[in-house]
Amino acid sequence: MKIMSSMRRRNPGLRPAGWLVLAFVLVWRPWMAEGAPLRWRWSNPKPHGGNVVDMAFSPILGLAVQVAERGQIYSSFDLKTWVPRDSGTSNDLRAVTFMGLRVIVTGEAGRVLYSDGGEVFQPGILDPPTSDWLEAVTASAQLAVAVGDNGAVYTSNNGIYWKRHGSGTMAWLRGVTHGNGGFVAVGEGGKIISSLNGTNWNSRSSGLSLPFNRVAYSAGRYTAVADAGNCRYSTNGGVGWHPEVTGAANDLFHSGNNDQARLAVGDYEVRMQENGGPWTDEFTKSNAPSPWTYYCSLPRTDYFLTAGRTGLMEEAFKTNGLPFFWLPLEGSPRSWLWDVTNPTNLYVAVGDRATVMTSANGGEWKLEVVPEAVTNSVFLGVGGNTNLLVAVGNQGSLIISPNVTTNLAVNVGGTATVVTNGSAFGVLWYAMPVPTTNDLQGVCVSSNLTVVTGGGGTILTSPDGTNWTSRFSPTALTLTSVCRWSNGWVATGDDGAIVVSGDGMAWSLVPPTTTNWLYRVRYLGGQLLAVGQNGTVLTSTNGTSWLKRTSGTTRWLNDVTWINGSWYFMGNSGTVLVSSNLTTWADIGTITRKNIYGAATDGTQLILVGLEGTILRAQVGPNLTPIRILAYDRVYSPTNAAWQNIYLFGGQPDQRFTLDYRADLESAKWETGPQLDFFDGSGTLFYLETFTSTNLLPRECYRATLLP
Repeated sequence: MKIMSSMRRRNPGLRPAGWLVLAFVLVWRPWMAEGAPLRWRWSNPKPHGGNVVDMAFSPILGLAVQVAERGQIYSSFDLKTWVPRDSGTSNDLRAVTFMGLRVIVTGEAGRVLYSDGGEVFQPGILDPPTSDWLEAVTASAQLAVAVGDNGAVYTSNNGIYWKRHGSGTMAWLRGVTHGNGGFVAVGEGGKIISSLNGTNWNSRSSGLSLPFNRVAYSAGRYTAVADAGNCRYSTNGGVGWHPEVTGAANDLFHSGNNDQARLAVGDYEVRMQENGGPWTDEFTKSNAPSPWTYYCSLPRTDYFLTAGRTGLMEEAFKTNGLPFFWLPLEGSPRSWLWDVTNPTNLYVAVGDRATVMTSANGGEWKLEVVPEAVTNSVFLGVGGNTNLLVAVGNQGSLIISPNVTTNLAVNVGGTATVVTNGSAFGVLWYAMPVPTTNDLQGVCVSSNLTVVTGGGGTILTSPDGTNWTSRFSPTALTLTSVCRWSNGWVATGDDGAIVVSGDGMAWSLVPPTTTNWLYRVRYLGGQLLAVGQNGTVLTSTNGTSWLKRTSGTTRWLNDVTWINGSWYFMGNSGTVLVSSNLTTWADIGTITRKNIYGAATDGTQLILVGLEGTILRAQVGPNLTPIRILAYDRVYSPTNAAWQNIYLFGGQPDQRFTLDYRADLESAKWETGPQLDFFDGSGTLFYLETFTSTNLLPRECYRATLLP
């Protein structure tokens, strides 16, 4: 369940019990045009999987903000629930700070954003505009300073209008901070510059030629961290700099201080100095943080929050005078996911470390238990139909999950409850012996035959998923994919290999059309499609004659699916292409640059899986499931000295709606209310609405208007 809140300025009244009127309407509007960007959400990891490169916190607002690649912004009032915010850009965002109550964000190609309250972001105005990346931003009470590529320095007295100034260097500047009445910026080639007013800058000697990544200020000390574990500090206003040995050997990306300690984080580096003592390697502690790449840290009193690659966050606490101890913020699986399928009302994703994950709605995922015999396997492929799921992997590992009902023990609140005749589909898995130790990857399950393919041209078939037969293969090349189509079977693989069969038993080789690896083959929209290396797309209507298509990309394409009359192709570096005719293509991308290896759909929702546990979802077609108000109450908050409406909404992941209002059903038109979003996978939303007036009306009416 996720929480959102707002403050309303009109003068509603306290209704007597029973006077709340709720109405639900659907807004019938055309769905998105082909090639329009999709609204992506993270299903895994939790709370999101963006590479968190910077964080900032406002003690006045009690608000924290994170920024990440591809325009991702997240805000939180408790450092645990992170709400995605619309940035209006797909540019990488690199830095964030607060200037009073205003949030300022900078990033790729001169992008500057600002927000009052961290909900709605607007673009700033630069004079002159620039294509330089603005890698870092800081602010005093009166002045904000942003720095970046080619020695770029911009200043602003309000975070909206920015003016460029000479910095005296062309070095790429990666960090900037304010303290001791001035500003210090650091960058490539060991560059350090300082300024008292943000306009006139002086070069300082660092004694280092490696790139500095960030600089921070606290308690009279500037600390700059650099590649290869290097660190420099200054206690005289950023004029003189001295080496500091933290013990780190890998690149350091961020430093931060609180009243108790100093923290430096980086590429598999977390180093801490408590109360002026020696620096310690936090990975050596018994309650150590996870070995990972951390890009930033957020210090609070007796507390640090670190964040980094794929959204991993760890917390450090200090209590009762003991050393800091570490706790993970969440425990999402981050195994690489190689494939995903949705043969029925269930998504199944598989990957490294014998990972099998399932989801009924594409938003909430569960990690399933696999047989002990395959716990060291890497599952490379999964397929199924309404009766059988099959997952395969390295060294001939193969497991199945039949769609049967059984008694299941479900742990609810620490109490084991037996569910009679519960579905075991995707929950109970059984390891099967197969006649090969070759790696297996391609899976296709039809009504009367299952075909699996893999290394050395392996082709296995089974009528029931339990008894497997090795078939003669006309190739020794690795076959990474297989599919069923109206006239038989097709398998593809390395070096452009294509083999076909009419019955799945006897196979023949198709003359190669390409030497590129054909990673995946699907039968979609009346076409056979093979995709793979160097952006290769081949199509066929008979399985033997294949036509090369121009996709417009050289990135690996790893999968393709079909939704609402269009093909969606996905691949490395977060690539997503869409085409309705296989001639014209739109590159719509995602919110990540991580490799995508598999895709599945229920006909309206698109699910992608890939690197480091990535599971993304996007609603391609409308979901018209009615929204429900599960609970409602109005209470008086002594803390806020105001009345508050409390709602608990139920719906489907990614549905959006407005909570509209009018005083009664007979009076004037509805007032369009705040736009709300089921932004996580639970399908629930707790919404708190605070009124600024105590002039209470006798009744009021609300409705939830579903948006596209």
